[in-house]
Amino acid sequence: MARVAEWTVTEASGRQHRVLVDRAPLFGARVTLDRRRLERFDQTPESDRYVTNLAGHVLTVNASRVTNDQPTLHVDGKPVLGMETTLPAPAAGAPDSAGATVSSRDLLRFQLLQRRLSGGAWFYWIGGASILNSVLNAAGSQWGLVVGLGVTYLIDGVAQGLSETVRTPIYAFIIDLAIASGFLLIGRAARRGSLGWYAVGIGLYLLDALVFVLGPDLLGIAVHAIGIYGLISGWRATRSLRQLEAPAPALVG
Repeated sequence: MARVAEWTVTEASGRQHRVLVDRAPLFGARVTLDRRRLERFDQTPESDRYVTNLAGHVLTVNASRVTNDQPTLHVDGKPVLGMETTLPAPAAGAPDSAGATVSSRDLLRFQLLQRRLSGGAWFYWIGGASILNSVLNAAGSQWGLVVGLGVTYLIDGVAQGLSETVRTPIYAFIIDLAIASGFLLIGRAARRGSLGWYAVGIGLYLLDALVFVLGPDLLGIAVHAIGIYGLISGWRATRSLRQLEAPAPALVG
């Protein structure tokens, strides 16, 4: 991965930040602010755009996709000439960054959308790991992913006890698959902005954590706690995004 652009951005208080753009032949551009990777805001056939907020200002990096043109940095819509720039103190009470090609509201919406998608992706991890665990358990393996559901292990154990077999009965595997697939479907709805399905999924995963509590399995409890935190973060972002996109009430009179 080669470094293709670098800027030093200094706040009015004197604090400095580094904006880096690296490029790999197969993976394209990678933009970071103080080692924190920025997600792509949008794209055109010619370039990708990366946007973030820093000290009340909107920073935009444009990275070409089809040519070897040098990436460019804009602060509040104004191009940065050279490798260093100083941010002016934001005006008191200013609701937005004057002249910015991307408004603070658009940036906030993008950040909330990313959090909603990241939170919803936990359901995919949970469902996918649960299916993998069921396959491994049916094959006689003792390995598994703790992010998966504990209830599938419980179902498999009960079924094996009732059937008096070493391997997981086929009906138990089908039940496991149905439950895990349900989490995949919940993830699809959550990533599309369904607060209700987000809440249902969080509640189910919280109940599933009880299996590890009763175990007890400290690693399973810890991973479930991290997962629940990520899911709640996604749910809160979904709620905030819905409030942000709600139309303003009409003035009467």
